[in-house]
Amino acid sequence: MTLTLFENTLVTFEFAEDYFNARPNSDCWLDAPYPKKEKALIFASKKVNNFDFIGEKKSAAQIFEFPRNFTPEMPDDIRFAVCEEAYALIETSPHSKNKQNGISQISLGNTSISYSDRKNTGVLLSDYAFSLVSKWTRKNFDIN
Repeated sequence: MTLTLFENTLVTFEFAEDYFNARPNSDCWLDAPYPKKEKALIFASKKVNNFDFIGEKKSAAQIFEFPRNFTPEMPDDIRFAVCEEAYALIETSPHSKNKQNGISQISLGNTSISYSDRKNTGVLLSDYAFSLVSKWTRKNFDIN
C-alpha cells in the first residue's frame, strides 16, 4: 500500500515525520515501522474525513473532504489532527488500549483515571485531534 495524498491520506509521510520530529514525546511514532505508520495515517485520514466541515469540496469528484474551496485548502489543524489520531492509533500504552476498547474510566482505591471527553466519544481516539478538527466544522456540529 502506498500513501497517495487526497486519495487515501490527508497528509504525506514526510509531513508526518517532520511533525513528529518536532513534537515532544513522540518516540512511539518514531520507533514504529513504516507499514504501521502508513496504515495509521490512512485510517486516521478516514476518521478525520467523517466530519461536517465548513465550505465545500474543491471538486465534486474528490474522495476526501479536503481540499476545500477556501484558503487554506488544507488547514494545518486538519493535517495535525490526522497526525495526532495516527499516533493514538499506534500508541501501545495500557491507557491508550483502554480508550481504544471503549473504557471511559478506571478506578483503583481512591484514584481514578477518565479517558473520554464526552464530546468526543466514539469519534476520534485523540481528544487533541478532535479539538483541532472541531475548529473547521459547521457551527452547532454535534457528534452525539
